Amino acid sequence: TCAPQVELMAAGEVKTDAFIVGGGPAGLATAIALRQRGLRVTVADLAKPPIDKTCGEGLMPQTVSALKGFGVTLGPAQAVPFRGIRFIGEGGEATGAFAQNFGLGIRRTTLHQALVERAAHVGVQTLWGARVKSIGRGEVLLDSGKVQCRWVVGADGQNSLVRKWAGLDRGNPQETRFGFRQHFHVAPWTDFVEVHWGRHCQIVVTPVTPAEVCLVVTSRSPQIRIKDALTQFPEIAEKLEGHKAITKDLGAISSLRIIRKVCRGP
Repeated sequence: TCAPQVELMAAGEVKTDAFIVGGGPAGLATAIALRQRGLRVTVADLAKPPIDKTCGEGLMPQTVSALKGFGVTLGPAQAVPFRGIRFIGEGGEATGAFAQNFGLGIRRTTLHQALVERAAHVGVQTLWGARVKSIGRGEVLLDSGKVQCRWVVGADGQNSLVRKWAGLDRGNPQETRFGFRQHFHVAPWTDFVEVHWGRHCQIVVTPVTPAEVCLVVTSRSPQIRIKDALTQFPEIAEKLEGHKAITKDLGAISSLRIIRKVCRGP
């Protein structure tokens, strides 16, 4: 049995040790780790699981080991192991195999659902569909009331409001890139993650199930979509010929930011 995670208080308030803003993989992993140390933990996110996001959907060996340490298990139908990274460009290719263990290709939604289930199992209190309005010393204000806490963790993405509220931002993003992701129903043709470099963009190919690959195109242009990028990579287009896309192209913006520091307060 799990210890109760929040103490109900008057006027809709609750009390917890750590309050985590953002229930994506980073927030849930932090919550599980804190629970393993015996802390009471609450996670809040405006979205509801499973939460999707544009990403390459590849986990490095250290991450796979961390998941095992959290007690997260993934079956062969959920994830595909890969042996390393292969970089491919017009001038040739370079392959780097992992010295030990392996990485895992996995759908973002599959990973998120596994973390949600593990967090619930270890006793993390989750508030899905909850909007965090502000933070203060020792408390967080939600639409539904206040939460008293000892620590606030911001895991709410690159445009983090927690980072802004805590005064940790340091100006505008230094560099911005645009990414689009799509899945195709085709058996993976390699046990490596492939990074294909073109003149104006790059495509990352990750096996995510025994019958699916994930393609992500990134560039400095918001106009380049996967179908446009594939004209620069005929070898990938040939492998995908006759195999339909099974998801819509999902976009995201990636920005390099500089912050003053990563924490504030004692």
